[in-house]
Amino acid sequence: MAESTVVASVPKPTFSDPTQMGPKELLIGASGSGKTHSLKTLIEAGMQVVGVFTEPGMEVLEELTCEMGMHYVYIAPAAASWAEMKDAATQINTMSNDSLQKMAGMNKSKYRQWMDMLNAMSNFTCARCKKNFGPVDALGPDFAVFNDSLSGLCLMSSNLVVGAKPIKTQPDWGVMMDNVERYVQVFCTGIQTMAIMTAHTEREVDEVTGGTQIMAGSLGRKLSPKLPRFFSDVIMAKREGSKFSWSTANPNTDLKARNLIIAENIPCSFVPIVQKWHKRIGYSLPKRTT
Repeated sequence: MAESTVVASVPKPTFSDPTQMGPKELLIGASGSGKTHSLKTLIEAGMQVVGVFTEPGMEVLEELTCEMGMHYVYIAPAAASWAEMKDAATQINTMSNDSLQKMAGMNKSKYRQWMDMLNAMSNFTCARCKKNFGPVDALGPDFAVFNDSLSGLCLMSSNLVVGAKPIKTQPDWGVMMDNVERYVQVFCTGIQTMAIMTAHTEREVDEVTGGTQIMAGSLGRKLSPKLPRFFSDVIMAKREGSKFSWSTANPNTDLKARNLIIAENIPCSFVPIVQKWHKRIGYSLPKRTT
């Protein structure tokens, strides 16, 4: 893909009308199903892209330079040192389960990556080119925002609440889940432009129907069923051998389609979603020269 330079721009529409806000996409799938790779299609659609990786995987986007419009930072959940793990193991070995459960936390001060995530989203600066874009919720329709992935966010939320505490109480779980739910709500209703979140999959019990469904993996059993309501589309990324595709019709999976057709074997591309949104709001992306 050739590098591109923006040579012209058009006025950005305001988002005083909530119906003009960009689509919010939740892309779920197993590891290796092409979720991160699909972010490349945002550049193909002509968008400027800013986002946060919460786990390894950004190397698949290394060929997309900042000049092409791909900007990101990497904030991984904390990894304990060997010394910290030995200290935690000693406490686990010498304390009763009741005492461990009553602990307020373990080394909580060393687990502040959730705060780093909030700081990055509220005042985004690219790790590669150091360009500052300000708060991601104020970006216009020529931008797309991504978080890759929800799994890392959940680990950060857990670490923020209890650190390395091995036994979590019901109130601990409640605070962790509330953190993530509030974050997703802001991600979907506060960001004005298009936004994409990736997530791994888990099989969860649907407490309404009593059956099981494949859902976005999160914290506990009650959070995953709540998450789709915030997103415009919930899409499943699939791999069969060397073939990658998307699905909005996969049976026994909690999916949603507002900007895509309900079907299997959909091409792995955000381009149609971008084009449909821009057509609806009457916006044309700046022209580029290569």
